[in-house]
Amino acid sequence: MEVRVPAQQFVGGVQPQGFVEVDAARLLLLLDRFATAPDDETRGLACAARVTFERHFASEYYLQKLDFLLRYPRYFAFEVIELHAAADGPAVNRTEAMATVRSALAEGEPELNTEPITKFWRGAYERRDQVEAWWFCRALVFVGRERRGDSPGWKHYFLTAKGAEVARRLRSVEEVGWYVRRIDEIHRFLGHLRPSQLKERQYRYQPYRDARLNQPIPDLSARDVEENFRQTFNEPLGVPLG
Repeated sequence: MEVRVPAQQFVGGVQPQGFVEVDAARLLLLLDRFATAPDDETRGLACAARVTFERHFASEYYLQKLDFLLRYPRYFAFEVIELHAAADGPAVNRTEAMATVRSALAEGEPELNTEPITKFWRGAYERRDQVEAWWFCRALVFVGRERRGDSPGWKHYFLTAKGAEVARRLRSVEEVGWYVRRIDEIHRFLGHLRPSQLKERQYRYQPYRDARLNQPIPDLSARDVEENFRQTFNEPLGVPLG
């Protein structure tokens, strides 16, 4: 089993007193990979005027969907299979799609790396107040909120130069290599999908859809993923399943 806690040697330099530092490191890597350079719309945000930043990411809703894919390897693998079947995005490459799915299911990865997340009324969700405060105190990421008409305000994440540098150093830490590889794969195969599309796709799965509010979302069956692989690629998965 991979040990992920040592990421704190580059994020704060203190021994974790729980999992805030681990969550902060994982989500910082996600933001660093998916954040984009500011454009005119971003610069026009009222909350952007109060901070100095290098890149921007919106929104909390999107971050929760990405974190779910990172924490549930079987859902990620199933999505790559489905995207290949639909000839949607980079997953159209049969060789890459098959290798990615096999890697995600190899060596007991789902059993070791699945980190349950709770179901909220808009799907997978966890409060990140402590992580956001942790980032703020270290000037890594600043969080602002903007209203969108009559809807609740959107959270905007502003990645600072210091935050980008910490993320760069984190990527070189051996113990977080699994996170780095998977985040890169999520970006490659699903980065073209809008947050609303990710939500729609996740709600297609019965365990996700039927999960009770404020309860952990059940994982997909390994056999379901294996059967989908066989039907889509017309060959066996070839990976031992627990």
